[in-house]
Amino acid sequence: MKNHKTLWLQIIDPSGHQRVCKLTEFPFILGTNLEEKRALRDTKLSANALRIEVGFRLRVLQEGLQVRLGDLNLESLELPMHIPLKVGDTELLFSPDEFKNETIQFPSSEQPWYTESAEGITLLHSLKRAAQTDLSIYLFGETGTGKEVLAKLTHLWSSRGAGPFVPINCGALPLSLAESELFGHVKGSFTGAVRDRPGAFLQANRGTLFLDEVGDLPHEIQVKLLRFLENGEMRPVGADRVLHSDVRIICATHKPLAKLVKEGKFRQDLYYRLASIPMEIPSLRSRTADIKALAQWFAQSHEKLLTQDALVRLQTYSWPGNVRELRHAVERACGMSGPHERIVHAKDFDFMMDHAAGESEDGVEQSILPGVLSIKQMEKVLILRALKIAKGNRTDAAKVLGVARSTLFEMIKRHRIVGPKSTDYWGDKMDLHA
Repeated sequence: MKNHKTLWLQIIDPSGHQRVCKLTEFPFILGTNLEEKRALRDTKLSANALRIEVGFRLRVLQEGLQVRLGDLNLESLELPMHIPLKVGDTELLFSPDEFKNETIQFPSSEQPWYTESAEGITLLHSLKRAAQTDLSIYLFGETGTGKEVLAKLTHLWSSRGAGPFVPINCGALPLSLAESELFGHVKGSFTGAVRDRPGAFLQANRGTLFLDEVGDLPHEIQVKLLRFLENGEMRPVGADRVLHSDVRIICATHKPLAKLVKEGKFRQDLYYRLASIPMEIPSLRSRTADIKALAQWFAQSHEKLLTQDALVRLQTYSWPGNVRELRHAVERACGMSGPHERIVHAKDFDFMMDHAAGESEDGVEQSILPGVLSIKQMEKVLILRALKIAKGNRTDAAKVLGVARSTLFEMIKRHRIVGPKSTDYWGDKMDLHA
């Protein structure tokens, strides 16, 4: 059936690759059995997973498939525009207008979250849209990915941008003081309470409260936080009256809250209130293009330049500490290269070998560099790393490396790299001497 309206669909694959297609005829079936541009590249999805009907309604065709809008599971709905839907491991974004690659404008004098990768740009656009709502936002990702920077940017992009932004590290709050820090106390309520003190919720009135490592909050505080989210009420320690505050909450963890809920360490009802809009921050190792861009940016701030071999070495390290670790590594290399030397070489990063043999807390090998490598060996390592990230898919690996598909095939042939397109095959054992 012909529909005179046009719908634009942005597809973000499980690999992070982003595509845009134009839909003009309805009903339209979405699934894996389509031409290349419109096909959903997701092993969790079937050939006919979804149907988009006249009037821009979406129906689930695949039995057992969940379509998630935040934490809501949907089977049939009128398509929300400009709000991400999660289908399997794929993200779909619908718009009545053509998508434009708008440059993200950061607030003046504020630290940017620097990215050149498709994954990073998509995240920033999603956060900027989420900022226009008053819903609670949940940021989750590994340590060092810049959660507080993103929280502050979201606050400044929102209608509350002129109000206060109050960050609280819940993991650093002593149990005896946690309630007072968050909700305040009145004079004489406990030893040392020599005057009334407003807590973080009052300090953030008409602004944003950022609760970092919110999963570390004690159970008793979780109950009080839930009450506040439900009706805006709070009672300072020792107070005999209830206070109110108008606060938007952004929270963050490096361990998924859903996992803590399953383990009984975090209240499920509180999780649903805090995670109205969940946003996953991609790790640095999944944004290979950003490693080079960020390293050059950090070096330029020290008036230094990185050689190509230094950049290759940085791109073949997995960065368990993410952007924070990369910044410190570049700062150290710049300092150790000498005050009069403007060029930073691969050898200036030899200190990374001192701690490269261990494993990070999530089991990811911290480095695949066994020692000082030749340029030829480092090129091979980079190819193998890209193939591992892309799970053996040559097309996606070429995108990770930022080269043409034909160029990657030439490089694979030159280095005599063989292996099936299998996720299990591309492990961490890499032969550099073949």
